[in-house]
Amino acid sequence: MADLPHGKEGTDDLWDAMYTQRAIRYWQDKPVPRDLLEKVIESASKAPSGSNLQPWVFVVIDDAGTRKKIGGALNDFYEGGPLKDMIAQGQQVEDKSQRLMMQGAQAFFSKLANAPAMIVPCLYQLASPTPDPTLLEAGSSIYMAVQNLMLSARGLGLGTVMTTAHSLVNDTLREACGIPDDAYPVALIPIGYPDANFGPTKRKGLDEILRWNTWS
Repeated sequence: MADLPHGKEGTDDLWDAMYTQRAIRYWQDKPVPRDLLEKVIESASKAPSGSNLQPWVFVVIDDAGTRKKIGGALNDFYEGGPLKDMIAQGQQVEDKSQRLMMQGAQAFFSKLANAPAMIVPCLYQLASPTPDPTLLEAGSSIYMAVQNLMLSARGLGLGTVMTTAHSLVNDTLREACGIPDDAYPVALIPIGYPDANFGPTKRKGLDEILRWNTWS
């Protein structure tokens, strides 16, 4: 697509939002108004779900102390284990995209506490025949809600990145946010005004991902 927006501004065009949304791990030191946070959660709520159960609750964290507790726990995990060495090694490879990915991972762990807000989508009150309500078949609808959330954030000029790093500090997250035992966090999404540009993203072409009728 030609003339895609490249920068930090929002967009009202859905195609522009889809084609320029990217993982943002750097944010301006600027709070996000609650009415905008409510707007992205409202957009998430419009996603379809099996039997229209809408089995989700979104915990929005804009309290500085809670954000620092969660971000600090994740940074401690990063600093105190093999993950730091793995990411450091990944920044030495020849593949530029791999190096950039590892640099982004390092920035995520070190700067997460500075994100103006975080969103934790949780599966909740999920009627499922499976013994584990976190199974993909049981709760996959929530990820459509997450994509709605992230696209609407992009439209509002807010940067996000979806991670599952919350699982590394699940007990800290649950305690800090008072998440009950029958709710299941599925992601951790920092959100804020970006200190990095949106813009066209490099993705695999259709020749690599599309099959008509049969695989071969």
